[in-house]
Amino acid sequence: MIPGTIFRRTVSVRFDEADARGILFYGRVQALVHRLFEEFVVSELVERWEDWFLSDRFVAPIKHAEATFHRPMRPGHQYDGELTIAKVGESSFEVVTRFIDRESPEPVLCAEARIVNVLADPVTWTTIPIPSEIRARLVAHLASE
Repeated sequence: MIPGTIFRRTVSVRFDEADARGILFYGRVQALVHRLFEEFVVSELVERWEDWFLSDRFVAPIKHAEATFHRPMRPGHQYDGELTIAKVGESSFEVVTRFIDRESPEPVLCAEARIVNVLADPVTWTTIPIPSEIRARLVAHLASE
């Protein structure tokens, strides 16, 4: 895998995710982000969903989450979801997810989210180093400067 590889999936906004004006409700963007992150985890980081989300070795709670909205996202429309890793620290990593409308004449960035996860011991909840095999897979998606 080439460093800086972008993880891409097509993402659809559903009818029940929109507000009264027919625009993705702001709180739902984090649900779209998490759906894409789950696919990334199983495709790129571990063998099975349970190996990450039900691991006996670690938990990976969110330490920080933010989203910036650039253009409305509408139900029934498909967007390119692009996930990259912005930073990899000793026990944490930052994920950047972008939703791009490629059906426009020019690609348009609609929303961007940044999430920081930290790895911790599932019993004591103290931070632990990212396991080396997961670190290597995260680094493969590290965005180039």
